[in-house]
Amino acid sequence: MMELVTGGSGSGKSAYAEDAVFRRHECLQRQTGRTAPLFYLATMFPQGRETEEKIAEHRRMREGKGFLTLEWYQDLAGKLGDVPELTGSCILLECASNLTANEMYMEGGAGERAAEAVVRGIRLMKEACRHLVVVTNEVFSESVPDTAEMENYKKNLARINCALAEMADRVTEVVYGIPVCIKGGPAGSMEEGRTLPEERGRAAVKMVTGGAWQGKLRYAKALYPGAVWKDGAQCEMQDIVSCHAMNHFHLFVRRWLEEGRTKEELIRTVLGENREIILVCDEIGCGLVPVDAFEREYREAAGRICTALAEQADRVDRVICGIGSRIK
Repeated sequence: MMELVTGGSGSGKSAYAEDAVFRRHECLQRQTGRTAPLFYLATMFPQGRETEEKIAEHRRMREGKGFLTLEWYQDLAGKLGDVPELTGSCILLECASNLTANEMYMEGGAGERAAEAVVRGIRLMKEACRHLVVVTNEVFSESVPDTAEMENYKKNLARINCALAEMADRVTEVVYGIPVCIKGGPAGSMEEGRTLPEERGRAAVKMVTGGAWQGKLRYAKALYPGAVWKDGAQCEMQDIVSCHAMNHFHLFVRRWLEEGRTKEELIRTVLGENREIILVCDEIGCGLVPVDAFEREYREAAGRICTALAEQADRVDRVICGIGSRIK
């Protein structure tokens, strides 16, 4: 079985993917009575402090879960024969977007044949293992014009994502930690086997999200009539403690970070001091990684903050083309 997991920056897709492959690994061992290898195929090449910190974070996430790590940056098809234990195993590949960049730009990569190389390698991996979970990224929602190089990268990754989705048994998009099934039946819940939110005192947070200019505020006002709204782009910072509804929450996050405050502090403030709040927030993590360091931090932090709040929320809605749907 193969599952493709996608989502924006800081969406919680990595945590979901680890949980998904780990549960399937445990199920396989119960069914067969044998110990099956559990592999983590890492594709992020360490180049500079930021990537090294991300690699360290992912190592912490999977620590103690029994993963055997393989650092494969290119040529999956050529490396499969080097590890015979992959046959019949469970594998998490993190992630296809890094693998694509490696094949396109690193020395020794496939270059113009990057898409074919990535798809072929993953197809052979799927045929060899018992369960395969592949993480990729949504980088296709940008308003800023792309350079020719970035456009070429996006085209390759889009071709790869489409091919992987076609061969996958299940495709899951993770939105602020919430798995939304795109193909193959209900997506597995990240809450399986964990304490339910009701049991840990869930905060009365309600969230409405989606792309820019999709009609989120109008939808939220119809859903929650009578709410008095603050604008996160210009309200007082202390309003986060007292207000009951905030539009443009993503812009409030930006202002919060610009003041030098942390995402952990904001999460604690919302969940601890303002236990009844409606938040309308743009999804901003579905583009390419920004060049500016603060923009990278902001995009990642906004995703992490909204993922933490959505986990505790009692309702989350998503609006596309003015049409809202409840995803939690």
